[in-house]
Amino acid sequence: MKRKTTVLLLVLIVSSALCQAQEATFWQKVNYRLTKPAVVDTTFIYQPKAGFSLGLFSTGQKAGFDMKVDFDLIYDDGTKQPCLSTFNLSENLCRKIGLEVGYGNIGFGYGLEVGRRSAQKKQSFGLNIVGKSWGLHFNYFNLSNPFTTGIAIGEPGSQDYLEEQWTMEEMAVLSDLSIDGYYVFNNKRFAFPAAYKSGLVQRHTAGSWMVTARYIQGSLYNSPEAAAGSYNLFHCFSTLQASIGGGYSANFVLWHKDPTGQRDQGLRNITVNLTALPVITLGNYLKTITYTYDEESNHTGEKVYKVWCHPVPNYIGSVAASLTWNQFYFTTQFTYNRFFFRSRDAFNTTQFDLSEYDLHDVGFHGTFHDWTLKGLFVYRF
Repeated sequence: MKRKTTVLLLVLIVSSALCQAQEATFWQKVNYRLTKPAVVDTTFIYQPKAGFSLGLFSTGQKAGFDMKVDFDLIYDDGTKQPCLSTFNLSENLCRKIGLEVGYGNIGFGYGLEVGRRSAQKKQSFGLNIVGKSWGLHFNYFNLSNPFTTGIAIGEPGSQDYLEEQWTMEEMAVLSDLSIDGYYVFNNKRFAFPAAYKSGLVQRHTAGSWMVTARYIQGSLYNSPEAAAGSYNLFHCFSTLQASIGGGYSANFVLWHKDPTGQRDQGLRNITVNLTALPVITLGNYLKTITYTYDEESNHTGEKVYKVWCHPVPNYIGSVAASLTWNQFYFTTQFTYNRFFFRSRDAFNTTQFDLSEYDLHDVGFHGTFHDWTLKGLFVYRF
């Protein structure tokens, strides 16, 4: 009996030791992945020792959507007049402050809006993975605000020209989901993240060609009550876009000194990054909704039309400047995105249910735009 008990205890001890060894091996592998040095040309790139980092950031950003619909009105007597209806929905300047925590090659951040609210209602979420050779960005926002609409009828300067613009009290809802990624070809001598996050320092000026791809899913929703007071031909829409392209990014090193002591003492660096990535939007799908009303402006239904729009050029660009001083890192970054879509003669004019006149040559032009200015201060330890 004692022998069996002894054997059982030995088995338990050995099993526990094996489990602890396996667990230790697992966390060692995780730690190795997170702190693994990048394979780079050390003549051009310096890598501080991987460890923990704590950062504070402040951002200002603004997003919005503009829409223009131009068309010709053909009256019963054959008279033709050019028209332009406009729609604009945007937020006020959105100010955020937040905290970023990182370890090795991974980091997380969270920010809160401060000061005057940028919109009546807003939700936003972002996730950025920035690496020396590839990166992935995920961004979502949903904002609700009063919108501005207008109508222009006739030739500008003519006697019968009419133009009006007003802001509706009702709110429209704008939603946007974007996912994009990039790949850097010269990733051994060019550190794309150097001016955007701590972890890599560009020793000498270098650049690289890049390829990028982006997916956008956006929508604008107007309630039938809000749309009844506007002259817009389209009251709601949604779009899906797939883009691919490429461009060039360069790091200009204005000042660099290698560390002379432990924990990066003596490290000095100022780097400016310029990135331009034009893209072609090949997949460009548009769905529009037009509400119908009776003579007393009561909502009676809706008409839906779907169309694939023509490929269009779009643009992604950024500029950043960073200062590295010992274990401290500061960067300021500006990013601008503009994505638009258009279509002409692609709509069924019976969608609009107009009895007093006909519509001809209907053109739709929509633009998503957003910019972000960010300041980030990081301490590595």
